[in-house]
Amino acid sequence: MPSCSPDCCLLQAVEIVKVWSEDGAGKVVEIPADMTARDVCQLLVYKSHCVDDNAWTLVEHHPNLGLERCLEDHELVVQVQASMSSDSKFLFRKNYAKYEFFRNPLNFFPEHMVTWCHDSDGSIPQAQLLQNFLNSSSCPEIQGFLYVKEPGRKSWKKLYMLLRRSGLYYSTKGTSKEPRHLQLLSDLEDSNIFTIITGRKLHNAPTDYQFCIKPNKVRSDCMA
Repeated sequence: MPSCSPDCCLLQAVEIVKVWSEDGAGKVVEIPADMTARDVCQLLVYKSHCVDDNAWTLVEHHPNLGLERCLEDHELVVQVQASMSSDSKFLFRKNYAKYEFFRNPLNFFPEHMVTWCHDSDGSIPQAQLLQNFLNSSSCPEIQGFLYVKEPGRKSWKKLYMLLRRSGLYYSTKGTSKEPRHLQLLSDLEDSNIFTIITGRKLHNAPTDYQFCIKPNKVRSDCMA
């Protein structure tokens, strides 16, 4: 019998994953290395006899850091688990806004924060302009102020930010968007965005809602 290639053997490998429900009960499942988060959710729905309403999600939870995020459907659960610390865990719970971005994308692009909306002549309604833009699979530039806290710092700094396809930038001079005044904060390509669940307590955050840009590679994190 011919031996399988390393890639083939990797796909056939089985890993143990423990998932916790909101009532504190844990469930252990064996999954192949190529199983996605969506497939694991479907498996857990079946094993737990839950109603499948496309709202179930797998959450990467870091209690000591006060961080969590919903895994995207395509992510490989075994790979995510390999990057987690011993105190971290997976949660299985509902998130009714899981696909809200695809159902109502206009809600995520406020007109006053979309750069090109400011440059239109007003002949076409802003909502229609934005919808046309999204239908073209382009990435609109989003602008606005955020409070940012760098690792090792105790204070938060209010910065003018620009979100572009190439990454998240901040202006070193007020609201200037000139290239010489823009500094890259994160390229986002190899980063995950976490919700901070205890931001005011752990980080003395100035607002009620915070997120953390956590690079997959070893690099400093940044909170906003």
